[in-house]
Amino acid sequence: MKARLKHVDDRLNWFGFLRLADHAAKFGISDVQGKIDIKTYRNLSTTPPAERKPGPAAAGVLGAGTYLRPEKFVPVFGIAGSLDDLWLSRLPDARPDAACPLELLRAPEHRIEPDDVRALLAATELRESCRLRYQSMTSAEASERVVCPHAVVKASGRYHVRAFDFSRKRFLDFSLSRVLSSDLLPDHAPVPATLDDDWHKTVDVEFEPHPRLSPTQRSMIAREYRMTAGLSVIPVRRAMLFYLLDEMRLLKAIRQQDKDLADVPVWVKNSKDIAGELVSMENES
Repeated sequence: MKARLKHVDDRLNWFGFLRLADHAAKFGISDVQGKIDIKTYRNLSTTPPAERKPGPAAAGVLGAGTYLRPEKFVPVFGIAGSLDDLWLSRLPDARPDAACPLELLRAPEHRIEPDDVRALLAATELRESCRLRYQSMTSAEASERVVCPHAVVKASGRYHVRAFDFSRKRFLDFSLSRVLSSDLLPDHAPVPATLDDDWHKTVDVEFEPHPRLSPTQRSMIAREYRMTAGLSVIPVRRAMLFYLLDEMRLLKAIRQQDKDLADVPVWVKNSKDIAGELVSMENES
């Protein structure tokens, strides 16, 4: 149960609310067991979340069965968990007696403050607009943006939100670690996610063993990447194509159409088409 209680803690901290139905579905438990979890959590908490009751007060998206984060919320478990803990359920009581040693390499983390992104994450789930203070790496100073987010993405080692930017009138990616503050704008008209063409269009990336490898090396890479007939076709949202190539350390090589720049044992068979997609997206920005 501790893992589920920790999830309640993290959910209130990051999103500001918890739905009973979502909690039960995440852990594959009944609503009755979910209520027991939340009752136990409320008994442990010095700032227990209030439940929205049926009736006029529950009008809107956050209806009955939703528990709201108090203004002066104090997490039961002290330090807030990471977004990985929240979504991937990488929780400390999953296997405390694991016999096989596992060492996790910890690189410098991208700092994300729950207070700064809570409204943005809530807006993403509630399909509402919000106001951000955001520090872009293309501007010397932070700027204020009004956005309508529709998805959270983890790519290239960091979390992003995919959102419509009202000032630039297009869908963009915003790194959560660069959000300085956010506020919900429930009265601001939202933009439907269906209008994000790059999000809904998919591109097939055809990975193959790098041609410079020996036949036995190519066979090994095909096995390692579960290729069929020497090919692994990965469908990716067009909006996420940049991140896939970046994670595979192929972005520069694909852009310049130079196999020798690839320092990994794979190559993209349809690299010309993929490079064309990158150029097209850059021209549209």
